Amino acid sequence: MKRITFLALHVEDSPEAQPLGAASVAAALLARDGDRDRPAWEPRLVEGLASEKAEVLAARVLATRPEAVGFSAYAWNRRRVAEVAALLRAGDPDLLLFAGGPEPTADPGPLLAAGDLDFAIRGEGESATIRALEAAAKVPPGAGGTGAAVRARALGDALADIQGVALPGRTDASRRAPAEDLSSLPSPWLAGLLDPAKRGGALWELTRGCPFRCAYCYEGKGETGLRRFPRARVEAELELFAKAAGACGAEIPQVFVLDPTFNADRARAKELLALIERRGAGIHWKFEVRAEFLDRELARRFASIDCSLQIGLQSAEPEVSAKVGRKLDPADFSRRIGYLNEAGAVFGLDLIYGLPGDDPAGFGRSVDFALGLMPNHLDVFPLAVLPGTELAERAGEYGLAADPEPPYLVASTPGFPAEAMARAGRLAAACDLFYSRGRAVAWFLQALKPLKARPSVFLARFGESLVATPGGASAAAGLSGTDIEGLQLAFLEGEYRARGAERLLPALRDIVRFNGAWGRALAEGARSELDLAYDPDEVLGPAALDLAAFVRAARPRATRIAVTPGPGGPKVERRRARR
Repeated sequence: MKRITFLALHVEDSPEAQPLGAASVAAALLARDGDRDRPAWEPRLVEGLASEKAEVLAARVLATRPEAVGFSAYAWNRRRVAEVAALLRAGDPDLLLFAGGPEPTADPGPLLAAGDLDFAIRGEGESATIRALEAAAKVPPGAGGTGAAVRARALGDALADIQGVALPGRTDASRRAPAEDLSSLPSPWLAGLLDPAKRGGALWELTRGCPFRCAYCYEGKGETGLRRFPRARVEAELELFAKAAGACGAEIPQVFVLDPTFNADRARAKELLALIERRGAGIHWKFEVRAEFLDRELARRFASIDCSLQIGLQSAEPEVSAKVGRKLDPADFSRRIGYLNEAGAVFGLDLIYGLPGDDPAGFGRSVDFALGLMPNHLDVFPLAVLPGTELAERAGEYGLAADPEPPYLVASTPGFPAEAMARAGRLAAACDLFYSRGRAVAWFLQALKPLKARPSVFLARFGESLVATPGGASAAAGLSGTDIEGLQLAFLEGEYRARGAERLLPALRDIVRFNGAWGRALAEGARSELDLAYDPDEVLGPAALDLAAFVRAARPRATRIAVTPGPGGPKVERRRARR
């Protein structure tokens, strides 16, 4: 039996960092072992971080004594994959080396150009990898020198006719692999190659393909249409995740649902949510959904389970959205997001700056629009011109100046000069720190009302204030929740004083500090004691939505409370106020 090692390099160590692609190919290899007429391969999974040294990663791979090594290549690890491959090739010229994943699927050329990889897989990798390994197993070793060159030519000839295999220096064998029959693929979870109980969660693949054609995304351009895994497999994996949740005890595992169009078929989405509600207790679920397919019933179903949703807005400017293949009706988008707020569902929105046709003013309006919908968090990214996408093909037409190397970020556009991109980056960082990490959703718009400030303008000022402080924005990376709360209050107090609104500060402090304590109790299990200027029932009630009117009508009443975590959510206990 031949030994094959799959190396997966992650950005960070988290429940989302899982070698699902490599494990799926490994499961397919194991399923073929029953056929004695085909060479059998024993797969191993090796993981690491893209930040680790190539020498350390190469040694980890060699410790498995492989005869073949497959790399999962992404934009964030492509350089490290190439470095590890070079070290492995130098150590053993006969080692079979190949890569699969999004990078070689979109453009295998840069990875193959160095000459260390024998081939790359374009597209879905299970069947194409098996066919390539079976063909490569028949090629004798080259033993270095001239023999290695002979072996390379023989490998190229053996693999040339396999659809989905790309070869160094050849363009005739670079077609994508055919779409897999999902009913025939074994599950890496059910095969025992991945264990959700040990990993703190799971990546749950429900579909492949995409019916949409967003210009910045390769998925729709490379493989249109949507295919779903069989219901029997989905239910069996759900049962496995539920058992893992029970084994985790008090720790709640996370399941990231890999289906970017989860709610495109509303009836199917509702059936799956009902199934999750019955069998998926004790798990936090993360979904990607499309706003245009939300309705009130779906919103209620999402709110009935422990989950969070991520929704791609990208831009609130309809003309900008149209340039990247998306349709946006702002009024309809707002109405459907309103269903989530009405039901109490947790959700976040995505924005991209630097899109074709956008400019700083339009991006600012997008930030204002997004935060006006009260998402629990807002994720803001610079545009990346990914290989193989429509934007990569039309970059010259749109005037997109982008880095040709990963992560392919745009440096400037006609509407976004380099300095404007830098300012947008600071605004994005400020939004992440003040609003998202600062858990400001419950009070953000309320706090800005007396300032008569647009969210984008307020956050831009906050971002510039960070740059002016010692350590700058980089110092904010490791801040705790209480540290961020201190920054929020310090900046708000300066803004309120600048507008002559000092009289509102005691009520503002109560609101910010109470919500901070509540969030820490809910998310971190932390207990807090607070001295408030007003009775919490008053300052946290609807009357305080207008702070100026509240302060005019309310009477201060010093109150001490404790906010403690509990199985049904945080609890508030009144204490004797300090004199």
